[in-house]
Amino acid sequence: MGRTYLKEALRHYGGIMKQYKAIIFDMDGTVLDTLDELTTSLAHVYGVHHLPVRTRQEVRAALGYGYTGLIKRTAPDLDPAEQQKLAEEFKTWYSSHCQGHTHPYDGIVSLLSALQAGGRKTAIVSNKGQAAVSELHEEFFSHLVSFSMGESPRYRKKPEPDMVWEALKRLGCAREDAVYIGDSEVDSMTARNAGLDVILVTWGFRDKEDLERLHPDYLVQSPDELARLLLGQ
Repeated sequence: MGRTYLKEALRHYGGIMKQYKAIIFDMDGTVLDTLDELTTSLAHVYGVHHLPVRTRQEVRAALGYGYTGLIKRTAPDLDPAEQQKLAEEFKTWYSSHCQGHTHPYDGIVSLLSALQAGGRKTAIVSNKGQAAVSELHEEFFSHLVSFSMGESPRYRKKPEPDMVWEALKRLGCAREDAVYIGDSEVDSMTARNAGLDVILVTWGFRDKEDLERLHPDYLVQSPDELARLLLGQ
């Protein structure tokens, strides 16, 4: 479809939006602001190994590819074996320090509550480790979202479609009745690979201009806009 803004999409459909039965969300940068926690955890691990500490903006640009992807993008000069070792150390540290500064973006809890009240099925899929994903799900979303899936040897990481397809299977929903929502190029590719429409949000880990170049089906700038889009308000 290639729309960018909600108003343009509404004009295209004459004010009537497709009503999705299931909504699959990315976690970091979409429903949860985890940037400070991830930045400080990475600084701890790199400090232990006397590696240059990365800025918040550098970490932001490297997120979306899982723990190993984060290390590869912030310490590209290390050999792969060393990168993998650091990824495991980061996973261990972050899994036990994933709360404190992390919180849902403003308007997300209201959005999820409205979707629940409207009978929509929801799930979260993330490239971060399952331990942290489960902890954050229990802390923030257990009463609002059916389940949250994290990294597992059973499924290939995003942008491969495995986790999205498994989530749809658990929700009992067909691809044509579902939409995927995220904040990065990884999410755009994930949705396309899974055969779902994609909504990208501008409050996460990528700039709006970068998201526009991905030509998502919809690009929204606030959870309130997203609620209107998904609930036809």
